[in-house]
Amino acid sequence: MQYWLFFSILPITIAKPISMFNLHYPLTFECNGIKAIKILFITLALFGANVSFGQTRRNDHSLATDKFLQSFVAPPDSAKSRVYWFWIYNRVTKEGIARDLKEFKAKGISGVNLICNGGYAGKEPLLGVDFLGEEWRALFRYAVKEANRLHIELGFNLAGGWTFMGPSVTKDDAMKKVVWAEVKVDGGSKFIGKLPLPEQVQGYYHDIMVQAFRVLDDGKTFDQASVTDITNKLLPDGSIEWNVPAGKWVILRSGYTLTGHPWSKWKAYPEGDTFKGGEGYEIDYLSKRALDNYFNYLGKTVIAEAKKAGGHIDYLWSDSWECGKLTWTQDFLTQFKKFRGYDLKPFMPVLAGYVADSPEISERFKEDFDRTIQDCIAENCYGHFAELCHKNGMKVGSEAGGPNDIPPIDVLKNFSTQDIVAGEFWVNGHRNAPGGYNQNRMSRLNLKQTASAAHVYGKKQAEAEAFTEQEHNATHWTLGPSDLKPYANDAFCEGINRLMLHSATSQPPSDGKPGYEYCAGTHFTPNVTWWEESKPFFNYLNRCQFMLQQGRFAADVCYYLGERPPLLAPPKYNIPTLGPGFDCDYANSDVLLNRMSVKNGLVTLPDGMNYKMLVLQNCVSPVPEIAKQVGSYQSLRIPEQASKSMSLPVIEKIRKLVYDGATIVGPPPENAGELKNYSETDIKVKKIAAELWGDLDGRTVTERKVGKGRIIWGKTEREVLTEDGVTPDFEFAGQPDKPNDFDYIHRSAKDAEIFFVINRTNQKQSREFTFRVKGKIPEIWDAVTGKAFDATEYALNNGVVTIPLEFDSFGSLFIVFRKAVTAHNNTLSHKNFPVIKQQQELVGSWNVSFDPKWGGPANGEFAELKSWTDNTDEGIKYYSGTATYRKTFDLSTITKENAISINKKIILDLGDVKNVAKVKLNGKNLGVLWCTPWQVDITGAVKDRGNILEIEVTNLWANRVVHDLSLPVDKRLTKTHESFRFDMLNAKTPLLESGLLGPVWVKTK
Repeated sequence: MQYWLFFSILPITIAKPISMFNLHYPLTFECNGIKAIKILFITLALFGANVSFGQTRRNDHSLATDKFLQSFVAPPDSAKSRVYWFWIYNRVTKEGIARDLKEFKAKGISGVNLICNGGYAGKEPLLGVDFLGEEWRALFRYAVKEANRLHIELGFNLAGGWTFMGPSVTKDDAMKKVVWAEVKVDGGSKFIGKLPLPEQVQGYYHDIMVQAFRVLDDGKTFDQASVTDITNKLLPDGSIEWNVPAGKWVILRSGYTLTGHPWSKWKAYPEGDTFKGGEGYEIDYLSKRALDNYFNYLGKTVIAEAKKAGGHIDYLWSDSWECGKLTWTQDFLTQFKKFRGYDLKPFMPVLAGYVADSPEISERFKEDFDRTIQDCIAENCYGHFAELCHKNGMKVGSEAGGPNDIPPIDVLKNFSTQDIVAGEFWVNGHRNAPGGYNQNRMSRLNLKQTASAAHVYGKKQAEAEAFTEQEHNATHWTLGPSDLKPYANDAFCEGINRLMLHSATSQPPSDGKPGYEYCAGTHFTPNVTWWEESKPFFNYLNRCQFMLQQGRFAADVCYYLGERPPLLAPPKYNIPTLGPGFDCDYANSDVLLNRMSVKNGLVTLPDGMNYKMLVLQNCVSPVPEIAKQVGSYQSLRIPEQASKSMSLPVIEKIRKLVYDGATIVGPPPENAGELKNYSETDIKVKKIAAELWGDLDGRTVTERKVGKGRIIWGKTEREVLTEDGVTPDFEFAGQPDKPNDFDYIHRSAKDAEIFFVINRTNQKQSREFTFRVKGKIPEIWDAVTGKAFDATEYALNNGVVTIPLEFDSFGSLFIVFRKAVTAHNNTLSHKNFPVIKQQQELVGSWNVSFDPKWGGPANGEFAELKSWTDNTDEGIKYYSGTATYRKTFDLSTITKENAISINKKIILDLGDVKNVAKVKLNGKNLGVLWCTPWQVDITGAVKDRGNILEIEVTNLWANRVVHDLSLPVDKRLTKTHESFRFDMLNAKTPLLESGLLGPVWVKTK
């Protein structure tokens, strides 16, 4: 039942003055069972009234009738986060499975992606059931049944690791590369000899062909006309007889073997990251046959087991590519002819380092070769995987863009067939990072790329593996919700609108706490210290995701990546030629050729996406730093110089777009790029280029009208937009000097313009922000609290709206435009947010009680507020868990005079908290605080005298675990690994600040 339906049965008398409901900023409620319904009634009554929020008022949108707001407050499952659910070593029990799924559901996680592997945080393997054995199958069926019963979406990663791998994969179905051996001979005589055997990996090798060719005096250039296939002369023992014509000749023996990449064959832990019995090769990703064999073995097995359970698998998954490069498959010659239209054989020597007639021809061929690898991966792997899943009634999802050590791929095309497109971001480098968190774009390398794929291929959701971490002295239980918030905010502004939390290890309850963990990631399990207080954090993510799934992404510019392999898109960055305040997408030739048209002068896609211009960037990024970073991460050569090539079909489509009214920005191509019929296609490409670019020289003549559209060369994107009267979509005071202080993303829905704005600094900020929206009232929606209100202070001017906004450190707001402006006072007096004034500090000692079970004192006194780690009592210094702070206080005379007498709210400000706080005043639960500003409204609970304040503060597991690592195993309080892989935690790992740090103030607003 939808929550808003409850409202219709509420007695009208429930709507009381706001103070009695104790709804506080930045507060959300932790609710279970009947209590949840009661609190929900209160929340609905609150939003149904004309609620005062400081000096602003939520005017016309009652929750009872505002379905959009209803879904923001309580998002549907489709907007809630998923989680990677690891069965490490298949060490699982029914009790653990049932607890996990029940808790995920209760906390607002709507789906699990089940991954079985041995990627383990400890140094010795754990005991578990045999993968695909009878015990495993029974547990899997139980998980399917429970997930289906609880209406939790269930995905399954089709592997005993990350990507398609395992014991069923034969060498013939494994990843392969082309290899060579050669003999140089002088002509005019008969060659009789044994050809050397090319490289063999793990004893595996097959011949492709034997060729002879004449080389020129430089020893590297070969006469292509001389290439002769002499494969039929090769005997089984490798010997050959051949009459050599005059000249200098090379006999080249080409074959294929396994790639030999460390991750092309998985090993059991501790050598590798799978379990015993899960070892095996990665499949050949260029081959449909290899995928069919693999799917028939594992895919059909889990599908059948799910059916036995009376349930189903919602989607199959293929995780991130981290298995290196491959360059051959058994039918590659056929695949090359299919995709490129000519025979590969005469150009085989180029792969061995020789030059075919000229360097230009060789480069064209090498690009064609890489394009074929791209096409095989896109169609024979990801496309065929989608076909198999859809045929069996399931969706398909993947991290088809890497992120590590990939072959040449067209990432956008890989994603074109996937129902769930996903990238990933990491939180490495957080500790001691300047500015409060690691802003390095490398940690979110492929998020913009993933979002662009979703946008240009008409997919509503763009997902990301979220919060992955693996580094020395920092991994495992070291980050709390407030630490994670800025990383999530960045991902949302890159275009991600659904998170796959990384990760939750299924842990048998009998293993104790914090339990045995997967080797990487931030942990999201019922065993983490802050799990019972986690729902407000998940609510924040889910509300953001719901809003960012509305409508379509709004961008002014689409960058065409060209056709030169590899086709990758960069992370979001301040593009010098575009500048801040505008956003963009990236498109490949598949999208350009098959999905782009022009409507009302805009480059338009079938799903409604449109752009004011198409920019012929033809490279990952013209900024060398960006190109270098992307290439380094992918172990690929990434040129920052734009390609001068454009295939004939592409330039013909460019011509059509221009004549139909598109604005195209960029230089003309000089050739057709591809090798097939290049002498003819080059001429045709140049002819069309001359027709379109005419007398443009990119310097003195920069713009030309063609048909209904125009070609521009020599102006930046920003200059073109400015000359067209297009103002930035998003601006803020100080943006030219510090463009990275804030970021944004814009979604355009049928009845609303939605902007998500984030403060990327760890300082409270007040600025004026300008949005390119005409004549609509701005509403301010807070995803932390679920509160929304109309802005009362804003200015309208020439098609933009300027609003004064306030953000706490790493704060975020949605600015929503839905209602047309009628009458409005066009002034900016910065009254959208209430003025908060300090009234009295709660000084003096605090009574603090810890849980003796976890080593802390049952009762103690803190003379002042400070981190537990500064305490001399080891039970406090190394404590992990929850401690309760208690203090009795009276309201000061000045507080009463400045609040009660003039009807202001009374706020309790905790200052700083590590890491989560639950507040109770005079016996009334006031909710959970998990991020700045650590404030709660106490108006309806506070008394003049004798206030009893209780604050439950929960820190993280790391401190207790770190200390326990210095103790004998039998003296440890925690139950987890005896030591940690990669030294990610050890006895010398620095402790984390913990507790209520303060100062604690009573304030008014």
